[in-house]
Amino acid sequence: MSLWSFCTIFNLINQLIDKIMTRLLQSSSSSLQLHVVHYNSELYPNLSAAMTHRDGLAVLGILIRAFIPAFDVQSLLPKDLGRYYRYNGSLTTPPCYQSVFWTVFHERVQISKAQLETILYSSKAEEADRMLLQDNYRATQPLNHRVVFASFSAG
Repeated sequence: MSLWSFCTIFNLINQLIDKIMTRLLQSSSSSLQLHVVHYNSELYPNLSAAMTHRDGLAVLGILIRAFIPAFDVQSLLPKDLGRYYRYNGSLTTPPCYQSVFWTVFHERVQISKAQLETILYSSKAEEADRMLLQDNYRATQPLNHRVVFASFSAG
């Protein structure tokens, strides 16, 4: 078993993965997908080195649907961590290295519309205006003989 070190969290809006997952899950789309990125620190010294290798990165994908008013950071993780999909894939932003071992949880978590709007806007301390994050996704990619593993049986 490899040792994975946490390196970053980011989100993707109008997610390409969501389009695939919607078909796989046969349910409604998510408002947001949160990515918790880790690199294989047993084999690579840092994220930059790991991202160019097939076994370099692991990403936890958390599907989020905006509805409930309360916000608890722990609510970003689904209650059932045992139901997930896994596959070898790529980063979703350029240069899109084929170096990610994806885990996408089956259960969607819920956040309020206000919380979603907070996530949709990002700003740096030195910027006076907030910047809307939108359409920061790449087009849906073919499976290219990839196998998507489900940790549970459907039905």
